[in-house]
Amino acid sequence: MKRQQFWHLIETARAQAPNPDDADDVARRATSQLATRPAGEIVAAQQALWDLMADSYTSPLWAAAYLINGGCSDDGFDYSWL
Repeated sequence: MKRQQFWHLIETARAQAPNPDDADDVARRATSQLATRPAGEIVAAQQALWDLMADSYTSPLWAAAYLINGGCSDDGFDYSWL
Protein backbone atom coordinates (compact mmCIF):
# COMPACT_ATOMS: atom_id res chain seq x y z
CA MET A 1 0.00 0.00 0.00
CA LYS A 2 1.43 3.33 -1.02
CA ARG A 3 1.23 6.34 1.27
CA GLN A 4 -1.43 7.95 -0.88
CA GLN A 5 -3.60 4.83 -0.52
CA PHE A 6 -2.99 4.77 3.22
CA TRP A 7 -4.08 8.40 3.59
CA HIS A 8 -7.13 7.72 1.43
CA LEU A 9 -8.07 4.91 3.85
CA ILE A 10 -7.71 7.31 6.79
CA GLU A 11 -9.67 10.08 5.08
CA THR A 12 -12.48 7.66 4.22
CA ALA A 13 -12.64 6.51 7.84
CA ARG A 14 -12.59 10.13 9.04
CA ALA A 15 -15.43 11.05 6.66
CA GLN A 16 -17.54 8.22 8.08
CA ALA A 17 -16.99 9.24 11.70
CA PRO A 18 -19.61 11.47 13.35
CA ASN A 19 -16.72 13.37 14.95
CA PRO A 20 -13.73 13.34 12.59
CA ASP A 21 -11.48 14.48 15.46
CA ASP A 22 -12.21 11.30 17.44
CA ALA A 23 -9.00 9.42 16.70
CA ASP A 24 -10.23 6.20 18.35
CA ASP A 25 -13.35 6.11 16.19
CA VAL A 26 -11.39 6.90 13.04
CA ALA A 27 -8.90 4.12 13.88
CA ARG A 28 -11.75 1.64 14.48
CA ARG A 29 -13.32 2.54 11.16
CA ALA A 30 -10.01 2.26 9.30
CA THR A 31 -9.42 -1.11 10.98
CA SER A 32 -12.86 -2.29 9.89
CA GLN A 33 -12.12 -1.26 6.32
CA LEU A 34 -8.76 -3.05 6.38
CA ALA A 35 -10.32 -6.21 7.83
CA THR A 36 -12.18 -6.73 4.55
CA ARG A 37 -9.01 -6.62 2.48
CA PRO A 38 -6.46 -9.32 1.64
CA ALA A 39 -3.78 -10.08 4.23
CA GLY A 40 -1.03 -8.64 2.04
CA GLU A 41 -2.80 -5.30 1.87
CA ILE A 42 -3.24 -5.25 5.65
CA VAL A 43 0.48 -5.88 6.11
CA ALA A 44 1.28 -3.18 3.56
CA ALA A 45 -0.92 -0.70 5.46
CA GLN A 46 0.97 -1.48 8.66
CA GLN A 47 4.26 -0.89 6.86
CA ALA A 48 2.98 2.43 5.49
CA LEU A 49 2.05 3.48 9.03
CA TRP A 50 5.47 2.49 10.40
CA ASP A 51 7.21 4.34 7.56
CA LEU A 52 5.20 7.50 8.28
CA MET A 53 5.96 7.26 11.98
CA ALA A 54 9.67 6.81 11.28
CA ASP A 55 9.61 9.86 8.99
CA SER A 56 7.96 11.91 11.73
CA TYR A 57 10.99 11.64 14.00
CA THR A 58 12.42 15.04 13.16
CA SER A 59 13.65 17.72 15.51
CA PRO A 60 11.24 20.43 14.23
CA LEU A 61 8.18 18.20 14.66
CA TRP A 62 9.30 17.04 18.11
CA ALA A 63 9.92 20.67 19.12
CA ALA A 64 6.41 21.61 17.97
CA ALA A 65 4.94 18.72 20.00
CA TYR A 66 6.98 19.86 22.99
CA LEU A 67 5.62 23.40 22.75
CA ILE A 68 2.03 22.36 22.07
CA ASN A 69 1.92 19.79 24.87
CA GLY A 70 4.02 21.65 27.42
CA GLY A 71 6.67 18.94 27.21
CA CYS A 72 7.03 15.77 25.18
CA SER A 73 8.60 12.49 26.21
CA ASP A 74 9.39 9.83 23.64
CA ASP A 75 6.16 7.98 24.50
CA GLY A 76 4.24 11.24 24.41
CA PHE A 77 5.62 11.95 20.96
CA ASP A 78 4.65 8.49 19.72
CA TYR A 79 1.08 8.82 20.97
CA SER A 80 0.42 12.56 20.61
CA TRP A 81 -1.16 12.05 17.17
CA LEU A 82 -3.61 9.46 18.46
